[in-house]
Amino acid sequence: MAIVRSFGVFQSTERRAALVPTVSAAPAFGMTYGLGQQYALIYASQPNVRTCVDFLARNIAQVGYHVFRRVSDTDRVRLADHQLSDWLEHPNPYTSRYRLFESYVADLALYFNAYWLKVREPDRIGLVRVPPPSMTVEGGLLPETFIYHGNTQTPFAPSEVVYANGYNPLNPIFGLSPIETLRRVLAEEAAAGEHRERYWRNASRMEGIIERPKDAPRWTPEQKQKWREQWQQRYTGPASVGAVPVLEDGMTFKEISYSMKDSDYLNARKLTREECAAAWHIPLPMVGILDHATFSNIKEQHKQLYQDCLGPWLEMLAQAIELQLLPDCQDTAGIYTEFNIADKMKGSFEEQADSLRQAVDGPIMTANEARSRLNLPRLDDPRADRLNEPRGGPSVEVRPGAAGAAVPSIVRAHWARQRSRLERLPVDERAEALNHQRCTSELAADLSRHLGRGEAWTYAARVTDETYTLLLEGRQAFGADREPRPVEYSYDQAA
Repeated sequence: MAIVRSFGVFQSTERRAALVPTVSAAPAFGMTYGLGQQYALIYASQPNVRTCVDFLARNIAQVGYHVFRRVSDTDRVRLADHQLSDWLEHPNPYTSRYRLFESYVADLALYFNAYWLKVREPDRIGLVRVPPPSMTVEGGLLPETFIYHGNTQTPFAPSEVVYANGYNPLNPIFGLSPIETLRRVLAEEAAAGEHRERYWRNASRMEGIIERPKDAPRWTPEQKQKWREQWQQRYTGPASVGAVPVLEDGMTFKEISYSMKDSDYLNARKLTREECAAAWHIPLPMVGILDHATFSNIKEQHKQLYQDCLGPWLEMLAQAIELQLLPDCQDTAGIYTEFNIADKMKGSFEEQADSLRQAVDGPIMTANEARSRLNLPRLDDPRADRLNEPRGGPSVEVRPGAAGAAVPSIVRAHWARQRSRLERLPVDERAEALNHQRCTSELAADLSRHLGRGEAWTYAARVTDETYTLLLEGRQAFGADREPRPVEYSYDQAA
């Protein structure tokens, strides 16, 4: 499809004959630098290259891309209806946001160059992917002109293209594909694949020679030729599969080819995938190399994936879009963009809620600061800008009424049960014998008749923490002089 523009305004498109490359089982892998037209053929024929490129493209394309306005250091507002968000969500009538980013990242991973053409319409900007082999760049230290090679050569100013390129020490305006670095490894893989294909095409025939005893009568040239023809007619080709050769007296067959085991074929294939994964900085378990994978380190590898592997890619793409597409928007004051990587990094709902509760309950951050970490709008309640008291410190306020009055008696009854169980043990063993989970659950269940479920659990956990601390220090945890802590209430309950 050739794009036709006039005075910077999208006019029409012209249909071009489809270019269908002929992909051989083993394309040429010469060591010549810069044969970019081969990259698509290498991607189509090399499974390890395709695995790595598709892994990056799919995982980045499915991460949400959001637009925010920074109000202050602790407040930001997501702009779902911003122009930039609309352009990226609906790039053109035939491309979704996912496909737009998938093709962009795939081009960048394969060619280390990626291009979107801006199609300017009266009230918006459309985005169309331009294949890197069809685009050349002119300039010195900075790009001056982008030339699209369609039916005719069409030049574009840098302001009309959203582009990204990787580092290339030889050419600052054109990226250096990782495939150039992997050429020798891929060439070895292609040669091994070609050898294996010939092996199976010849009906898995072993290569070797037939030896005759040294004292056997000497053959004339006619006898040698006749023997060779008979052997080839009977024991070569697909029709010979399963046939057992019968040699004359004294003849032996000596194998001269390397077996798959001797050639270390499987390890060589694994090495190729490892080299490809390393070139794109992908953790090995993510591309199917599970030799040393366990449940625990897979969880850590998932963190590494979004921090060390995809993190630099996401930052590069976000900055390229902000630099080259955001200036075309009408509203740019305080605008920034961000991939929603937090949604991929967060744990379960319980883990996230507990970590935020600890942060808000302790003197670490205010409620509004915690909400800003999740890109949520701030609360107007002035108490949301104050630090709460730390755990174990002074209480906010005692809950009045019947519920608050019933709590001390419930706690004292709970302590009595603990005392009867633990006082039979030596003092230095009581803290270890305290079942923290069981004690918290039992007390929370008793308190839930008078308090809310969440408040009862929080209160019970704090009481159990204090009991454990006293036992650990060897102090009296169940004495008559110990008073149950007052019940605190949250903002919602106070309202």
